[in-house]
Amino acid sequence: MASNSAIALAGSAFAILSIAGAPAMAHPPDGDGKPAAPARGDDEILAPPPTYQANDVTVDEHVGGRVPLDAVFRTQDGARVTLGEVLHGDLPAILTFNYSDCPMLCSVQLNGLTAALPKVGELGASPDPSKGSVMFRVGAQFRIITIDLEPNETLDKAQKMRERYLARLPEDQRATARKGWTFLIAATPGDGAAIHRVAQAVGFRYTYIKDRAEWAHPAALILLSAAGAVTRYLYGIEFDPKVMRESIYKAGLAEPSTAVGFMIRCYHYDPGANSHARAGVTALRVGAAGFALLLFGALAAMHLLRRSRRLSPAAPNGVP
Repeated sequence: MASNSAIALAGSAFAILSIAGAPAMAHPPDGDGKPAAPARGDDEILAPPPTYQANDVTVDEHVGGRVPLDAVFRTQDGARVTLGEVLHGDLPAILTFNYSDCPMLCSVQLNGLTAALPKVGELGASPDPSKGSVMFRVGAQFRIITIDLEPNETLDKAQKMRERYLARLPEDQRATARKGWTFLIAATPGDGAAIHRVAQAVGFRYTYIKDRAEWAHPAALILLSAAGAVTRYLYGIEFDPKVMRESIYKAGLAEPSTAVGFMIRCYHYDPGANSHARAGVTALRVGAAGFALLLFGALAAMHLLRRSRRLSPAAPNGVP
C-alpha cells in the first residue's frame, strides 16, 4: 500500500487524504461541503492551501449505491454502448477513472494495477476453500472498466492508452484481458454528462483546472458487483494482490467491504497562481533577506569589536 506521506514525483505532489482501513472523509452529497482535516497527532496531514483550485477533489463512499446502467458511452473501438451492456453477464468489475494526458497520477495508478493483476491470478486458491483452486484473470473471472475523464478524448488516444497497459500484462493473459478491459469515452465529443453521472453515483469527485489544462482527481479502484452495485473502494497507486483478490471475490458475491488504502489525489500547487500567494511568497523572501542582512551586520560588528580590543595599548598598572 502507499505510505502515509505526501509523494513527490517530477515536481508533482500527491496529497494523502484518508487512512488504511477507514472510509474516506464524508461530504454532503451535493458537493458543497469542504473536507475536514482530522486531528491525528504526528500522522496529521495538512489540507491543501485555500488557494488550491481542487480542494473538493475526493471520494464520498457510496457502498451499496448503483451505477447508472443506462449511461451511454463509446468504447475504445467507437461502438456506442450503455454501461449496463459493458457490465453484462455475471462478472464483477473494477471501475477506474483516468485520461490519456494525465501528467502522472493516472499512469502511476494503472501501472500499479497492471503490476498487481498477474499476482492476483497466481494466488491460486479461492478465499472459499469449498471452491478449490480458481484462477483470477481479467476477462475470465472479472472485468475492468476505465472511464475517460476527458470529454474530448479521441478514439486514437483511448486505444493507445488501453494497449499501453495491456502490454504490461503477461503475454499469455493479453488476449483474454483485451476482451475484459473496456475503455469508455464520451458518446458525443465534448459532452461529459455521462462521465459525471457515473462519477457522482460512486462519489468520485474531480474537477478541471483551467490554468493547467488538467483534470484533478483522486486515485481509486471502485469494485462493482455484476449488477453495478458498489462493494468496495481501494485507494492508492500500489495494490496488495491478496486484498485485490478478496475484493474481486466479494464483489462477485455483491458483498460490501470496508475501504482499503490511502486516498491520493493530484496536488499541483503553484504559489504564483494567486495574488495572495504571490504576496505571501514575496513577504517570506523579503523577511529572509532582511534576516540575512541583520545576521551579517551583527557578525561584522562583533569582528570589528574584537579587532579593536586586540589593537588597543595595554593600560598602565594601577590605572583604571
